[in-house]
Amino acid sequence: MTVLLVEDDAMVRLTLADFFEAVGLTILEAENAEDAMAIIEDMSQRIDVLVTDLDLGPGDDGLALARKARLKRPGLLVVYETGSPEMFGSHAFSEWERVFHKPFDPVALARTVRALQGERRPARRRQRSAGAKMVASSL
Repeated sequence: MTVLLVEDDAMVRLTLADFFEAVGLTILEAENAEDAMAIIEDMSQRIDVLVTDLDLGPGDDGLALARKARLKRPGLLVVYETGSPEMFGSHAFSEWERVFHKPFDPVALARTVRALQGERRPARRRQRSAGAKMVASSL
């Protein structure tokens, strides 16, 4: 399973990448939405799950990135990690989205991402109107 990890904080990105690799995931890394889209648009790269911070600094945030990524790769699963849940606003979550609130346990995040492999569903999914499947764990 290949994960595209998008995180603007280098220490968080490196730490998460280490945990993901420790549970057997292949990792692609980007520090912003623009770099992530370059990877997403390269169809020679396999990507099963997008793990993105919501606040990525200048440019697109994690929600905009996920929307654009799903247009290019309709079956892509998305896990948001955030310390700013207010950025979700009135976002209507879909079955293909998960949320981890910072601070979180990186091991729990890595396990959740790995478990998504068993939850893969066809690209056409029903959209939920109430909150996303939330996962929270603290360090």
